[in-house]
Amino acid sequence: MKPKQPLYLSSLESIQFEPVRECRIVDFMTFDVGKVVAVASLRPGFPGQDFGIGEDIDTVYLTARFEGASIDRIDKFPYFVFIAIPSGRKVMLSSPIRKDDLQVIAWGELYRTFDDARYRKF
Repeated sequence: MKPKQPLYLSSLESIQFEPVRECRIVDFMTFDVGKVVAVASLRPGFPGQDFGIGEDIDTVYLTARFEGASIDRIDKFPYFVFIAIPSGRKVMLSSPIRKDDLQVIAWGELYRTFDDARYRKF
């Protein structure tokens, strides 16, 4: 179920994703092994040039970092995620996604509010 309110993405592990970004889950997809992937829109986006992309990136794919958790059933915050973008030159992905369709670019956390993300409230 897609959250109606925005979530907030930050990272304790990545300098690039440390600044808090508004995160809206716009769709869900699945890997060929059944794991759920959230398609998320970020505001603001982030520079794509570190990943060989000429423009800013504002869409990412999020998956649960911990075994047994599923991004479509967030029940506790912060919620730990892998942040990924399409591999190679792929622009559009469709279910089922294969592992090599995505490139993990960071680890992050989803928070319920901007302040929770800014102050890393656990």
